[in-house]
Amino acid sequence: MSAGSILTRSDRYLVGNYARFPIAFVSGNGCRLRSDEDREYLDLFSGLGVSSLGCAHPAVAAAVREQSQKLIHTSNLYYHEPGADLAERLVELTFGDRVFFCNSGAEANEAAIKMARRYSKGRYKIVSVHRSFHGRTYGALSATGQDSLKEGFGPMLEGFVHVEPCNIDAIAAAVDADTAAVLVEPIIGEGGILVPPPGYLKALRRICDESGALLVLDEVQTGNGRTGKLFAYEHEGVAPDILATAKGLAAGLPIGAVIAREEVAAALVPGSHGTTFGANPVCCAAALAVMRELVEGGVTENAARVGDYLMRRLRELLSGFDSVVDIRGKGLMIGVELKTQARPVVLRLLELGVIANATAGCVLRLLPPLVLTQEEAEEGALAIAEAIRP
Repeated sequence: MSAGSILTRSDRYLVGNYARFPIAFVSGNGCRLRSDEDREYLDLFSGLGVSSLGCAHPAVAAAVREQSQKLIHTSNLYYHEPGADLAERLVELTFGDRVFFCNSGAEANEAAIKMARRYSKGRYKIVSVHRSFHGRTYGALSATGQDSLKEGFGPMLEGFVHVEPCNIDAIAAAVDADTAAVLVEPIIGEGGILVPPPGYLKALRRICDESGALLVLDEVQTGNGRTGKLFAYEHEGVAPDILATAKGLAAGLPIGAVIAREEVAAALVPGSHGTTFGANPVCCAAALAVMRELVEGGVTENAARVGDYLMRRLRELLSGFDSVVDIRGKGLMIGVELKTQARPVVLRLLELGVIANATAGCVLRLLPPLVLTQEEAEEGALAIAEAIRP
């Protein structure tokens, strides 16, 4: 191995497209991470919402170890048991009839967009919202409602329309006879943890039914237990036509999934779409272990319970702070909106041994592992109060 620190070698050889914090993690357990300087951190971000069961979860580690000793890759020209098992489980647990596996949230949204357009037979418009985030590949980026992320990469793909977020009237006005789909996040994540009003998804379902457009939900961040339900659409009892998910699905291994109704999924036929590494057997085995923990192990219920506690404690501790505009979220997806930039608070939290994230400029974003305990939530809330305190 080359000499030099992890930070020095990374900065020397990696493309500089990430503004990394000067910390290198080497191990972790549960909601704790340990750096190469042997300092422990409380993780309230779970690697962008990916490490849904925290670090080194025994069920995931065992599934990966067992599957990697049997079969790591076959390609999608053949069948394998973990892929069949995971697809069956996702269909059992959701509205869907068919599943397409890929490697990430952006890939899942790309597939969802292609599926919607091909199913719609000539209808091509995709209605999305400002402040949304759907990924950084061209289709997903075109759907994303943040111009700053598109700078230098234009022109974007045609047919994507963006309207005011969480506004039913604006979406209804944008949908017409050319609209293939309405694509939204049930809660806008990177755009600042924007929680739509009650009835939002029901209204979108009605708009799509009346117009013939498909309802596509981007549950890359809100899915897999994050909001206290397995998927966020369950809070309103409204089923989409297509759902894209990823992040916490395999608790750290790269996998994405598109779940769709039978007739919509039928739009993708052999040769119309694919991915070399999608449905990797090891990733599927890990995702099956995650599903067992979420559904049978009480982890989703824990996210709802501890998320309610953390939100309540933040509101109590931050109630008199002039710098705090709002505290919002659902389950363990929480945003603290500030009057000033959130990054200095993130830096102060790192000094206190707590990992959080700044998004949309002024929003402190919390996406802890779903196994966060009430005691850890209390520790995190106290640290946040200390970091924001005038």
